[in-house]
Amino acid sequence: MHNISIDMLSVIARQCIAVTCLQRFCQRLDIRHPALSAFAGHVWKITQVTSGDFAAWERGFASLPVTGMGDPWPDDIRMAIPVHLLGALDELVQHVLETSACTWHGDDLPASRRQLEAVLDICARHDVAVPQLAHYVQHDAAPRGGWGPVLTDEEVRAWQALI
Repeated sequence: MHNISIDMLSVIARQCIAVTCLQRFCQRLDIRHPALSAFAGHVWKITQVTSGDFAAWERGFASLPVTGMGDPWPDDIRMAIPVHLLGALDELVQHVLETSACTWHGDDLPASRRQLEAVLDICARHDVAVPQLAHYVQHDAAPRGGWGPVLTDEEVRAWQALI
């Protein structure tokens, strides 16, 4: 299923796989809402966040209607999601965020792996295809505490094309 070990992937790659899975989940189950698109768009920005911009990117989640931080979702969003999928979607969004958040203030790469595994498990339970992990391998995942190098515009476009 995964074709390579998650441990070979940078945190940025793991985060992008997780958000790709969220977007595939929404596509597969016909879930659409601007708040979910805003969340996914903000997560994708991690691909080019430098250490000097990181704090602003992290704070940016607080201004989103869906944060992934366990906050209750506004009523208009909850009403737009089929009730039988709301719990799974909320859980998925939280795991997507935690795929990188567990490393924001430390080096918890094993927790990052567990969060991505939870994302992949939710996708499997809902028959959502997960991307091939090999597409996200970077030449050196070690820089920046396992976060890997910042992506070029071309790399970002290539990874987003995997949605």
